[in-house]
Amino acid sequence: MKIENSAVPPEDADAALSVLVRLMPWLTAQRSMEEILRAINAALGSTLAWVVIRQDDAWQLVSAGAPGCTLQDVQTFLEQSQLQRHQRAWRVICWRRHAGDLLFPHQEISARKLRSGILCKLNYKESGLEGYFFLAFPQPLSSLSIVKNVVIVLVEKLKNYLAEIVARERTAKEMQRIVTQYKALFERAPVLMNSFDKSNRCVLWNGECERVFGWSINELNQQADPLALFFPDPEVRQKVRSSVNTSPGVDMHEWHPVRRDGQVLTVLWSNIQLPDQSVLSIGLDITERKKAERQLEMKATIDDLTGCYNRFSMLRKLKEALVACRPDEPRSHFSLLMLDLDYFKNINDRWGHLTGDAALIHFCDQIREHCDPSYIFGRLGGEEFLILMPHTHSKMALRFSQKIRASLARNPLFSNGEKIALSFSAGLVFVTGEESDTSVLLTLADNALYDAKRAGRSKTVVVGAFL
Repeated sequence: MKIENSAVPPEDADAALSVLVRLMPWLTAQRSMEEILRAINAALGSTLAWVVIRQDDAWQLVSAGAPGCTLQDVQTFLEQSQLQRHQRAWRVICWRRHAGDLLFPHQEISARKLRSGILCKLNYKESGLEGYFFLAFPQPLSSLSIVKNVVIVLVEKLKNYLAEIVARERTAKEMQRIVTQYKALFERAPVLMNSFDKSNRCVLWNGECERVFGWSINELNQQADPLALFFPDPEVRQKVRSSVNTSPGVDMHEWHPVRRDGQVLTVLWSNIQLPDQSVLSIGLDITERKKAERQLEMKATIDDLTGCYNRFSMLRKLKEALVACRPDEPRSHFSLLMLDLDYFKNINDRWGHLTGDAALIHFCDQIREHCDPSYIFGRLGGEEFLILMPHTHSKMALRFSQKIRASLARNPLFSNGEKIALSFSAGLVFVTGEESDTSVLLTLADNALYDAKRAGRSKTVVVGAFL
């Protein structure tokens, strides 16, 4: 729709009505404010039109026509003394002449282009808005009241239009603020967040993913199958892909992806299906936590000095073996060997406790070298150790103890260049499952061990079958 330029303001009521009829569609359509102001200039014969809105101390100016004015021009104009006299209560101020001098007091050429003018206040209630509408004409206005009435009608329409624009802008700013917040959350959150489309292309990859895995989103999308970087095993990779694309699950599931440097991670993943049917994967890197848990578990079950099981673990494993042991199931029978390092106090007294610790470590190393993988080996305390030997008869267990004794003789401990011969005494019990009391079993083994010591040490005493 085109607005014809009238060149002069309307001189009578019929002309004013005709102008309003032509302008109304422009004030309701989805036009820009600059387009509307140009249409008003064309319809009313004005050469300059502007609207200024102040919201939360922020000014916004839209103008159309010539001479061009700046926000500073408008603010100075609104603050000048002539307006202050009308500050108490006014709606419209008209100037029959000299409007250009007021708007451009220091620009003689620009001021001469404007003669008459109309300033109308945009009254908003409970909206936090303050606004003004201004029209300037190149000639004095003879029919000022008619033009004034036209402007008042226009302003009422403009108020609604501007309120709608401000509301849209507020909504847009709020949406932008929310988007910015969520974008910052996505990028900076200390959790893994990513998404792959149906063709396995990565479409979301936050900063934590890049930090943990070492790959950027651009590097991933240069790969034919990005998931292969993290899950080299095709079978595992297919399970991962199914968990995301086929049946995304909300529950956390533990996966073990490979990072760029080859380290295998432990990650908990959960998948969320979004309204557009895409899947957002959220993960937690628990590699360090798992490592700490393993260290705590090891500390709770492993002897710090020797690296074998500690007393608590050995007694628990012995109890488990006794529970599983049945008289009519020969494969459940086992041998129990209790060992005690001979003359250990003398080693501590003569060479010191550090050498004593070295002797215990050396002793355990010799046992490990000859242990069957099925044997369970632990330190009961001090220089006393226990070996649980599944599926092993007492004769085999006896030969094993002799093998350890011979190995110690061939491989003495050296401390500061001095050779220290180590030996041990042992008590051996063969368990067939008639009794499940660990204390009775340990007492039998302990008594046999001390029989070996009383017999001169460096011996293994075998208890009769435990029935």
